[in-house]
Amino acid sequence: MKTTILFLLLIGNLFAAPLKLERAIEMALNSNPQTQVALLRIQSSQADTKAAKTALHPRIDLNGEYYPTKTIVMPTNGTFSTRQTDAFHADISGSYSLWDFGRNDNLIQAAQYGKEGSVSDKTFVENSLIEQVWLQYTTIAYLEQLIDTARKSAEFYKAQYTQAVAMREVGLKTQADESRFKASWLEADDHHSAARAQKAKALMALELLTGSDVPVTIDQADFDRRASTLSMAVENAPTLRQELSQNNPQLQKLKLLIRRDKAVSDAISKQPYGSVTLIGSYGYDNSLSSYDTSQIGVRGSIPLYDGGKLDTDTQKSRIALSLAQKEYENTERELWQELYDTMIDLNRFDETIAAKEGVMIATQKALTLMQGRYAQGLATYIDILESQSVLENARIAHADAKFQRIRAWVHMQRLLNKGNTNGML
Repeated sequence: MKTTILFLLLIGNLFAAPLKLERAIEMALNSNPQTQVALLRIQSSQADTKAAKTALHPRIDLNGEYYPTKTIVMPTNGTFSTRQTDAFHADISGSYSLWDFGRNDNLIQAAQYGKEGSVSDKTFVENSLIEQVWLQYTTIAYLEQLIDTARKSAEFYKAQYTQAVAMREVGLKTQADESRFKASWLEADDHHSAARAQKAKALMALELLTGSDVPVTIDQADFDRRASTLSMAVENAPTLRQELSQNNPQLQKLKLLIRRDKAVSDAISKQPYGSVTLIGSYGYDNSLSSYDTSQIGVRGSIPLYDGGKLDTDTQKSRIALSLAQKEYENTERELWQELYDTMIDLNRFDETIAAKEGVMIATQKALTLMQGRYAQGLATYIDILESQSVLENARIAHADAKFQRIRAWVHMQRLLNKGNTNGML
């Protein structure tokens, strides 16, 4: 029985559908703890809004008092006498705010802005997760190209080493040739191992993002296609900056925080005006005698002196508002610089990719020629190593430029809040 279960599990894993980019993004958005935290913050802000709105509703309290002993002073024939008795009092009281000069409305509005800010924060988290999944996927694709480059280099140096050994045995080459090729072979093997280790790290990072250990499918043709076709339609810098200001979740949240702090500041500034409250109660007393009491009326209160607390609160609210405004200005400038730099990089990598493709073609031709000349004794191992080194560097730089171009595009998508509209796909 156990053998059968183990066999079924192995078969299930063998034929499990590989994890593709689109599915990885979906899984990250649905299961990553960051999104769960963002949802909890929204729920907390919704509770804050609900709590603020309770100020618009009547308040009803049930009160009770009992005194095992109570001294009552009573006038009797022009003199006062005291009596000891127990006493009991119970009442139900209610109050309702009639007018507070809009203070409660301001606080409710502030809570509402806080809730909207938490929604913007959730959007920011989702876009960040999409970007992280993209980056891990493209990192894996990039590392696979590095692995392939290192493998080809190792095979090349091994073949050259074998050739150098054979040529030395017949007196055509020296031991320096085979030693230098062997050193390059070992170095290429080390690069191959290092790239594989980096890929393992990227796979683990992707697994932690998605919560899945399903094998990842990397389509190198798709990686190349995205690197060459992804683009951003930008009319001019002012238009792009305006789009950033209107759509970026971080900036939207900061705008809402400014409005929230403004509403709180307005509410605090209205505290000196006081408030008008409708009050009423119905009670029962039982001490020397039993009787009912009831009252209904209006109470007005204006703060006269509170030790300077009101002035301090007003000052703090104004400072908080100024800080929120400055934080928005600073963040907007930082994000715009970040977006502008990324846009420049996106366009620059087009030229880099084209240049490295030309270098690879030309260097491959030169290397083939050098190999033929080396076999004829017309070129040295230094010529071979130099050409192969240029080819390797061009391949690595070409793969890196493709990776950086995708990375720049994805980052622009996040900054402009386009991740949730199209999944950045």
